[in-house]
Amino acid sequence: MCSIVVKIGSSSVTRATGPDPVLLTSALDAAIGARSIGWSVVLISSGAVSSGSAYLSRTLQIRPSKRLAAAVGQPFLMDIYRSVSEVSGSHVCQILISESDLRSPTAMAALASVLDECATAGVVPILNGNDVTDMLGSDNDAVAAGIAVAGGADKLLLLTDVAGVYRGYPEDSDLLPDLSAESLGNVSISNTGTGRGGMGSKLRAAQLAAYNGIETHIADARTPDVITRCITGERTGTRISAVRPRFAACDRWIAGIAVSHGTLVINRQAEESVRAGSSLFASGIKKVHGSFKAGDVVSVVSPAGKLIARGACRVSAALLTLVRAMQTQEIALVLTEVLWQFHAGDSPDQTRGGSKHSTSETQTRPQVDRALALIRSQGYERTRQLALEIINLFPTATAGAMFGSKTSDRIESDGIGYLREQYGKLSSDLSFVDRKQLVVF
Repeated sequence: MCSIVVKIGSSSVTRATGPDPVLLTSALDAAIGARSIGWSVVLISSGAVSSGSAYLSRTLQIRPSKRLAAAVGQPFLMDIYRSVSEVSGSHVCQILISESDLRSPTAMAALASVLDECATAGVVPILNGNDVTDMLGSDNDAVAAGIAVAGGADKLLLLTDVAGVYRGYPEDSDLLPDLSAESLGNVSISNTGTGRGGMGSKLRAAQLAAYNGIETHIADARTPDVITRCITGERTGTRISAVRPRFAACDRWIAGIAVSHGTLVINRQAEESVRAGSSLFASGIKKVHGSFKAGDVVSVVSPAGKLIARGACRVSAALLTLVRAMQTQEIALVLTEVLWQFHAGDSPDQTRGGSKHSTSETQTRPQVDRALALIRSQGYERTRQLALEIINLFPTATAGAMFGSKTSDRIESDGIGYLREQYGKLSSDLSFVDRKQLVVF
């Protein structure tokens, strides 16, 4: 059986008075009917926040939070879906996806298993991001792409309140019937709807799906029979073709299921090395965007924005920003400066400043000087977090320098110099995205 993931945006789901029952009924009827032509449908339905807000604005004197609006609006959506399914004798189920789920391979594997079971049993799953518990809310376009990759879907359909992707703005330009994944970054967009993501979010989701072997369509939710037309191959909206075959299941987590928490811009030499099978090292990283932790999945792009790969980064954005585009000995200098500032800040009799083994001994490049200055100016808590991250990277060498020292004086005179030497050796083989945790497109 073939499968399609259909995401319906907030601007389509909700009218001024609340959820649009006609549109939701049409979507679910199409999902139920698709089974008769050999397709299973996963519906990702936005609109909980806007539906709850519309209802509460008529019944409360105060403006509710988005979390309360989501909690109130979600049952409204499900009431409509359930009433439609009962008329047709079919079944629906509700699944809420939280940010923690999108960070967990185990949780997403469990979700994929449930979706497989739904397809077998003829149950139509209704998914939504969990706007009650997620601090920043959920990007349902990204969720839709991740779900499509996780389940090995054949198609992804992103429904919105415009007919597709336009050459410029819809008011004064032509609809683009086909787009390549590489051209999506050059599309002019205008986010004017009620949803969180807008067209930019849809284009990013479509690009990710395309690089994971999934054809995507962006179309108007109010086009008659739009879901059925997409399934049967009729022209509707804008189509973004798949770039390559789908990845094996073992690569899908990094390739497209996990939400990307940042972006690494790399130079041409690093791109060539990565495509030849190498890991990604600091010297090839030009810029770091986003706020991510060690272990988070990040996107790897060219200076022009072309998606090259995705991988699990070994360090946080804060640490990688300090050492990007640096050589081995420069990395060692920066890392030991962090530990020196951590030691100085943790010792009442020490004053913060450069270590004795700092830039006075060697000529350094401006970017190294900037990194050292930033380390010395930041607060103790930030320094502590970076220091603990470095210790986890090099536990044996760090323990040998710090715990092997009998006195604070020895840490000052010997430990930093010893660490500089050891980190210099270890950093020569320090990949920030290891090849085993990197999927190249």
